[in-house]
Amino acid sequence: MPKNYNLYLKGYVGDWNFSADMVNAVLDKHKDKEVCVLIDSTGGRVDTALSISSLFKLHGNVHCHYVGMNASAATIASMGAKHVSIDANALFLVHKCMSVVFEWDYMNADELAAHIADLEKLKKDNETIDGCIAGMYASRCKKPKEDLLALMKEGAWLTARQALEWGFVDEITDDPEDAAPEFTDVVADALAKEGIPMPPVAVKKGSFLERLAQLFSSSHSKPAAEANVPEAAQSTPQMSKALTAVAALVGATVAVTDGKLTLTEDQADKLEAAVAAHDATVNDLNSKITEKVNKINELNAKIADLVKEPASDTADVTETSKETNPLNSLDIDKVCDAILSNF
Repeated sequence: MPKNYNLYLKGYVGDWNFSADMVNAVLDKHKDKEVCVLIDSTGGRVDTALSISSLFKLHGNVHCHYVGMNASAATIASMGAKHVSIDANALFLVHKCMSVVFEWDYMNADELAAHIADLEKLKKDNETIDGCIAGMYASRCKKPKEDLLALMKEGAWLTARQALEWGFVDEITDDPEDAAPEFTDVVADALAKEGIPMPPVAVKKGSFLERLAQLFSSSHSKPAAEANVPEAAQSTPQMSKALTAVAALVGATVAVTDGKLTLTEDQADKLEAAVAAHDATVNDLNSKITEKVNKINELNAKIADLVKEPASDTADVTETSKETNPLNSLDIDKVCDAILSNF
């Protein structure tokens, strides 16, 4: 296992720190040498990952090492490498490609037909991409393409041992410098954007991250029986509806059965009470803000009175006035501090 890396590919696949141009520049500087690459990414653009895989293959002597949580396009990038290793604590996920689908409009029959035709084309394009990726996986894993498509359909996280058994990697390492996966809010957000299920990494019970996991777990994630994934590494299906999000945030338990969300009357009452309490809190805060603004305006008025210029008539000015100088900026600051201290 390499101790020094020539290239670190982290974050979103397609950003500047995980780009084909950067990979090409590094490989070009080490044409006749082994290039060691560390990968730590939850995925990104498929086209970038395919380009990087091809660059690794053309170079012919690339060693990729996975640490942390790696998914989606990040797993495609190493397919052209000569040797692939993974840290014992790392995680690995492959899944079918996904496209953003959003439509909110009124349509007549003709417009609906055109929209359906567009979606059918998008479906076929995704199937073509899935077939290409499954073929790459199958070539490295030396398994039937159909088996890899089934695994991609499951979309479940694999442990390092399972990734080795499938053939995605050639070696498992257990070096102290390879940190265990860390499930942060940034990681959760990245997974959510890519529609990737939450990984089997423990988070504190009742914590913000646990609620994020409940919110963003993908509904396509199912128990990976065919992928031979143990129960501990399976992801729980979650509904990504607004009501589920509210229920998770206020701590109410909801039941999802056969794709349907069910709430008891008591749970619905709890949600309504939580929303009412939230509204009351907002109104109270707005009142306090208004009160503070009024006090600030009063203070500003007092300060304005203090800094008014002396009268233009100088006839009454005597020598004693030199001993009682007008307020300077320092004096004004002191007055402001004294007023604000009683605020």
